Amino acid sequence: MLEQLKIKNVAVIDSLEISFKDGVSVLTGETGAGKSIIIDSINMILGSRASKELIRHGAERADVQAVFTVDSSTAAELDENGIDSEDNTVIISRRITRDGKSTARINGTIVTLNTLRDIADRLINIHGQHDSQALLNPAKHITFLDDYADTDAELAAYKALYSKSREITRELNGLMMNEQEKLQKTDLLSYQVNEIDSAKLTPGEEEELSEQLTLLENAEKINICAEKAYSSLYDNPESMSAYDLISTAVESMSEISELSSELSTAYDTLTSAMYSIEDAAREIREFGSSIEFDEQALDETEERLDLIRRLKRKYGGSITEILEFGKRAQAELDSITHGSERADSLRAELEAVNADIKRAAGILTEARKKAARSLESEIESALHELNMEKAVFSVNVGPQKYSSSGADLVEFMIATNPGEDLKPLVRIASGGELSRVMLAIKSVLAQTDSVDTLIFDEIDTGVSGAAAQKIADKLKEIGRTKQVICITHLPQLASAADNHFLIVKNIDGELASTTLRELDYEGRVHELGRIIGGGEAAEEYAREILKKK
Repeated sequence: MLEQLKIKNVAVIDSLEISFKDGVSVLTGETGAGKSIIIDSINMILGSRASKELIRHGAERADVQAVFTVDSSTAAELDENGIDSEDNTVIISRRITRDGKSTARINGTIVTLNTLRDIADRLINIHGQHDSQALLNPAKHITFLDDYADTDAELAAYKALYSKSREITRELNGLMMNEQEKLQKTDLLSYQVNEIDSAKLTPGEEEELSEQLTLLENAEKINICAEKAYSSLYDNPESMSAYDLISTAVESMSEISELSSELSTAYDTLTSAMYSIEDAAREIREFGSSIEFDEQALDETEERLDLIRRLKRKYGGSITEILEFGKRAQAELDSITHGSERADSLRAELEAVNADIKRAAGILTEARKKAARSLESEIESALHELNMEKAVFSVNVGPQKYSSSGADLVEFMIATNPGEDLKPLVRIASGGELSRVMLAIKSVLAQTDSVDTLIFDEIDTGVSGAAAQKIADKLKEIGRTKQVICITHLPQLASAADNHFLIVKNIDGELASTTLRELDYEGRVHELGRIIGGGEAAEEYAREILKKK
């Protein structure tokens, strides 16, 4: 259940906090007061794409936070996603900034929008104009039926097989090239594989060759400098070397080192320095002696590096990438070379998978047909309760070619008046009838839906009089088991609510801001009077309908 909603810097809303309750809550207000902004804010929480245009003028970011209480099943799902849900409380927050960045968090943990949508889908179900449009699109009807039939397991099994079939078909089609294409491809791949294999490249080789080339190019300089350093450090025929001087100092210190700890430390330091100089001098001389100018080695190193650079330009930016290219080329060459054998194997595999698909689609079809009969009956009953007493509702489940959703074509049909033939929903002329059909479907699906909160954005479009009262009664019925939040312009719906919130837009200079408050009895009387038409008579009538609530 949605416990609390906080909105900051979203469009005309500066700062808004709403505490929702059980039962049916309605939000009313003048046109343009900001009711749609509240729905946009909730959609942000549900993971919808959020434009930076939603950020309030003068602000750098917009924030929305919602607090929910959830059942143990949803809490367990959060735990599986590494999100702690202490006391079955879920706090979802979403922030968008002027630079277009969007951050979503669940209980403080940053999550992707896909994860946010998966979790939010278990918390809130919003009905708006796009849902009515979905009703007019037969391609969406199968989703409504599957939601009612709870075919998740059957559909998942079918989709896995369907995906496997498409994967095999793609590979098989790739093998079915003509002979000329095959020869051309084989020649190119063979050349590429041979060129890479004959180079006998090893990872790290280029770096080693570059270092070797530097040494060869500087061999003479290295020899001269190394010999000079050795002479200065250890063996200078013309004067005393560094080693000789320190050795003399060590000999002198040896006679007094035991007289104090300071002298002993100095003696140890000099001794260590003497040995270090000896080791360094030896290493320098050995390294200098190992470097000789070799013109042939220099040429071979340069040629090897040129070869590597040519291969990098053709096959990748590094030796590792070149070798990976070679592996892929070899695999493709093998696939073409042994294509007929692989094709035979794939055809046999495809035949077996398609047989499994047929069985899985059959199971799915039976589940849908069985659910369709029950759904027809329940929606028809709900329509009768919504002042469409003579309406007949039908769910047609017919065959179609295999697709990702099975082998069924599902379409909702309706006859709104006695004696009429069943016809597609798209041919319903009245927006009010369409709203009631949508509400009937939602009310039926709500019985099996795990979602605790249903939001209806102007479900009363095109409805008035007795039909509006029937819709109010139906929302009240749903509100006994679900939390219902409804944005409305009709007094019948507003008066039937357990909780009533008023949305008001205030103008301060050049800036507009939206505020919201929960109405007490007198506040409801005044707001209902405004919706009815205004004046004392309207408020008196408002008191009458509130008494009948």
